[in-house]
Amino acid sequence: MDSILKKGLFLVTTAGAITAFPATAYASDTATDDVMPQMGIEEVLNNCYSSDKEIEVEDYLVPTEKGEYLDMAFANVETFLYIRSEPTRESEWVGKLYPDYAAKILGPVGEWTKIESGEVTGYVCSEYIIVGNSAEQKAQEMVQDSETEDPTDAFTYAESKEEEEERLAREAEEAALRAQEEAAAKGGTGQAIVDFACQFIGNPYVWGGTSLTNGADCSGFVQSVFANFGISLPRTTRDLVSVGTPVSYDQAIPGDIILYDGHVGIYMGTGQIVNAINSAQGIGILPATYTSIVTVRRLI
Repeated sequence: MDSILKKGLFLVTTAGAITAFPATAYASDTATDDVMPQMGIEEVLNNCYSSDKEIEVEDYLVPTEKGEYLDMAFANVETFLYIRSEPTRESEWVGKLYPDYAAKILGPVGEWTKIESGEVTGYVCSEYIIVGNSAEQKAQEMVQDSETEDPTDAFTYAESKEEEEERLAREAEEAALRAQEEAAAKGGTGQAIVDFACQFIGNPYVWGGTSLTNGADCSGFVQSVFANFGISLPRTTRDLVSVGTPVSYDQAIPGDIILYDGHVGIYMGTGQIVNAINSAQGIGILPATYTSIVTVRRLI
């Protein structure tokens, strides 16, 4: 019997668990394919046990062919697919499947299919999901591409209506916080620009000049101040009217530049600008609204 177990090929049909019902086994350990006497699986196993051989019972059972992921479905959409509480388009939606999101099939695939995905259970329109062998193939590819230790980590599951509301609220809060941080950073840089520019108050105005110490005109002064912070600006007020981002005067912050008809200055806040005024006054401070404003530009 030891020789038979080594060389033979057994096919034993069982009904459910292993029982003592007889089954016919065939083996070939010669070229003539002799037929063995009939025996039940208990006898096969007893003979193996008596010969101190380790065997796996599953080796003697007829396997059931079934894909590992045949009970899965994947959203075949470009935006998202509603998961509804009932199999109708009029019913309330309870979650969303985004492109390639995964779900487990809970019911027959008809016009509507009952699925479970993440924390959401409901119905999806079968027209927009991938199922069967196509789903099996897609799942296998996603698992291979993910290279994760746990194959289930390769899949992304539905977002419930409540989860979406929480996510959107969280994202709005984070966006507001980022905007505040950016404004604070800009304000800090803008104030640094103002502080730097104010060091040169009292220095001379020179038409066509760009020297902060020996003399500059209005646009030369602005150009040289911003150059110190790595910001390159055009030389004339005519070109400066289109740089940066336009903002209204009531939104102006320190470091913005304010342009007038033929003149430009750096907004200091509190309704003032630092600028190269004229040959009589040199570099100094003026009210931001001393004359009509053409535009306010934000450069940081």
